[in-house]
Amino acid sequence: MPDNVVRTTTSAATPATTTGHPANPEPTWSKAGLDFDHSADSWISVAGSAVLVSSEEALVAVDRATGRELWRRVPKTKPSDYSYAVSGDTVVFLENEGKPSEPALVEVIEAADGRTLWQASADDVVVFDKAIYMVECARGRDDCTSLRLDIRSGAPTWPAPARGSVDGDTVGVWHRRAPAEPALVAIAVEDPASAAERPWALVEAAKGTVLPGRAEHHAWYNLAAGDLLVITDHHASSGSDECRVAITATDARGGAERYSGAVYSGRRKNGECQNMLGPDFGTQFVGAGTRIAAVTDSGAPQLFDLATGTTVWTGSGTGSPLDGDDRSLLFSEFADQGALSLFDIETGAMKWTVPDPGFESTAMRQRRTIIAGDRVVVGGFLTAEGGYVTVVFDRESGRELQRYRGYLCGAGTDWVAVQAERDGRPALEFHR
Repeated sequence: MPDNVVRTTTSAATPATTTGHPANPEPTWSKAGLDFDHSADSWISVAGSAVLVSSEEALVAVDRATGRELWRRVPKTKPSDYSYAVSGDTVVFLENEGKPSEPALVEVIEAADGRTLWQASADDVVVFDKAIYMVECARGRDDCTSLRLDIRSGAPTWPAPARGSVDGDTVGVWHRRAPAEPALVAIAVEDPASAAERPWALVEAAKGTVLPGRAEHHAWYNLAAGDLLVITDHHASSGSDECRVAITATDARGGAERYSGAVYSGRRKNGECQNMLGPDFGTQFVGAGTRIAAVTDSGAPQLFDLATGTTVWTGSGTGSPLDGDDRSLLFSEFADQGALSLFDIETGAMKWTVPDPGFESTAMRQRRTIIAGDRVVVGGFLTAEGGYVTVVFDRESGRELQRYRGYLCGAGTDWVAVQAERDGRPALEFHR
């Protein structure tokens, strides 16, 4: 595999300054009794003037200015198993997503007033920002077809379903925003001419045409990078090379292999491999476009371009990808704890580093992070303070801007939401 290092940074950043521990400010509004769901992929989002809260019982929309409840969706199935995604001013409410024995239910909702735009069911559902893909399967996961629907109208945009089952893997950390729809989408197909069982291909989002290139299934992640069909395998090796993430890229139109190589995942503090190239299974790839955050064989942060099979830059120090967007990448010294460092995504320069805030590293209390606007928000459980704490850093300097007592539920360019306790009851606090 080519390994052309375009840029390398070796100078260490100056440790970020801090203002100390600012007093916990009063929220813009507080809503008691709303029990936020603490699962890893549960986040509060804003769609227009509505704040969307994932409680254990329902998805609840409240007014951004006052906290007054606007509408709610209670799952039809019990125990509740739902998720949601935001696209502009619309909300996609999903039940039983990915359950092989039950149909997935999808409802597209107007965020402002809770009005249902359309609803449907299918064996599986994949959501992007412009479209929803409905997958129907005749024999389990075999003999499937996929159809692209416009996200607002629910109208089919293809003349006929494509043979195969569409997959939703993308590059980026979305926090319940619907990911950007790529021009080519991965699809698992039945192909008697292929030596691989249910190989992967790419389908054109604009027309529904499945391209002829095929790649072997490895049970990890599959996505397009330009005209390449990229397949990853995170258990490709063992021993001293166990953190290796194998990557193969196939020409989706011609079928020839373009490159085969590897990057590495970070390690937890106890030495175990993270395996994923993000903080959890809901975050497959930290990065933007075709470029992903990863680790070199020596443990250094790197940016790798899936479209070319080359390293864009190698950063200083050691780390594990934690979060990022099209401007910055946040690495942690270890996958589960340690100092935090922010890198410029274009140059690889380390902008700042801050010491480990001391958050617990257990799975139930793992750190949560959001990069939004000019801020980096990190939350977790601080034993020294006897509870959850959310810390806001300035994206440019790493200076601590604010900290809140409470569990990090969500954040945007001008807001932070935490779950705290008021009079012994959970309360959602919305800060501006």
